[in-house]
Amino acid sequence: MMIPDYEQMLEAFYTGLLSPGDTCIDVGAHTGRHTLPMARCINPGGRVFAFEPIPAIATELGEKLSALSDISGTVKLTRCALADASGKADFTLVSNNPGYSGLLPRHYDREEQTQIIRVTLRRLDDFIAEIPGVRYIKIDCEGAELRVLRGANVLLERDRPIVSFECGDASLESYDYDAGDIFDFWSTHSYSVQSIARQSLDRPRFVDACARQEYWDYIAFPS
Repeated sequence: MMIPDYEQMLEAFYTGLLSPGDTCIDVGAHTGRHTLPMARCINPGGRVFAFEPIPAIATELGEKLSALSDISGTVKLTRCALADASGKADFTLVSNNPGYSGLLPRHYDREEQTQIIRVTLRRLDDFIAEIPGVRYIKIDCEGAELRVLRGANVLLERDRPIVSFECGDASLESYDYDAGDIFDFWSTHSYSVQSIARQSLDRPRFVDACARQEYWDYIAFPS
């Protein structure tokens, strides 16, 4: 069975959501797969706040942005990881597959080359004064999604943005929470959860989908 192109499905979602002048956040921006189309959606007048902790990857994204005069001033790139605390932290870099990198190791489909690097850690709420009126947040950080959300409580209550996030048991195995805890976070904040295919999910259905890796991405909508 052919695996759907979830990255394209995600892009189709936010391009239908965002308009010129909107503010959005890309957590785990990597080399800009979504940062760049997000920036084009919200131009003119909008802002994208992109966060990427891997030094070489952040440098590559910065160089891309510098070369794109139409959006270079639209994106603010911050070279750090986001979580529920500020400071310094170990970070597991998967050298040959950087997209699998994260604060903690995850389940890998094959033997990977990993190393521990130190990264700056911040909370999204640390930036709240400089990020006004957030319309949309995209989170992809290989299992640390709930830590990012716990560090964004004030922003979520202030702006009630729509949030897309990756989730699957393979990325959660080193963390002290599971998919059910992520669903409960959203429920506590009066958000509902849908799959990227726009199917509404209750807690058992979400937990089952994450266990089976039925989808890569989910969307949380404020009630």
